[in-house]
Amino acid sequence: MRINTNVGALTASRNAFVNNMATESSMRKLSSGLRISRAADDAAGLAIANKLRAQHRGLSAAATNAEQGNAMLQIAEGAAQTIERIIERQKELLVQAASGQNASVSSTLTTEVSTLSDEITRIRGAATFQGTNVFASVSLAVDDTGATFSVNASLGATANPTTVANADTNLTTVNTTLAAIGAGQNRLDYTVQNLKSAIVNVKAAESTIRDVDMAEEMANFTKNNILTQAAQAMLSQANQGAQSVLSILR
Repeated sequence: MRINTNVGALTASRNAFVNNMATESSMRKLSSGLRISRAADDAAGLAIANKLRAQHRGLSAAATNAEQGNAMLQIAEGAAQTIERIIERQKELLVQAASGQNASVSSTLTTEVSTLSDEITRIRGAATFQGTNVFASVSLAVDDTGATFSVNASLGATANPTTVANADTNLTTVNTTLAAIGAGQNRLDYTVQNLKSAIVNVKAAESTIRDVDMAEEMANFTKNNILTQAAQAMLSQANQGAQSVLSILR
């Protein structure tokens, strides 16, 4: 037995240190729920997980943009439908005014038509979303790369109708806008669905890399904890073995 160098004690001490570090690592992972909480845990994995997190945030912002675009189109649709009903009323009044038996009230009817045109102008100007008039072409960023597409809800001129033909022309203009709005809403609906699916997939990929498997890590923690206690016990035994030499010298 060598006294100057207690190899058994040194080995037990080294094993206790290694197992204690592994136990602390398991505790950190279990308490945070993360397999990678610092670069030292997995530098390459951390870089990939951070890129996925950035992609996730970009996709979330794009989905918000698409949803806001849809909200804008809903406001435009409501305003356009109101304008359409007003024009239908104007056409009704113009048909009445064109009848010879209504000649005595023709002036009253045309006055109402003019008043309704003023209301159409007011509605067009008041239909806004976040300070922007909804009857316009708007570019939306609907991708995490910043790619955009335009949503066109522009409403052509609807001049004060003086004849039934004028009213029909205005109706065609509004219906064209409503068709464009409907097409834009359908496109944005599909865009949002696609973005939501991409968000889930990217988040799942990040979780696979960054998050810890709790069951597996709990098993590692239990194993390392037992090994740490065993190494400490063996260290104590190794130290006692060296001290037993003193009994020979007595």
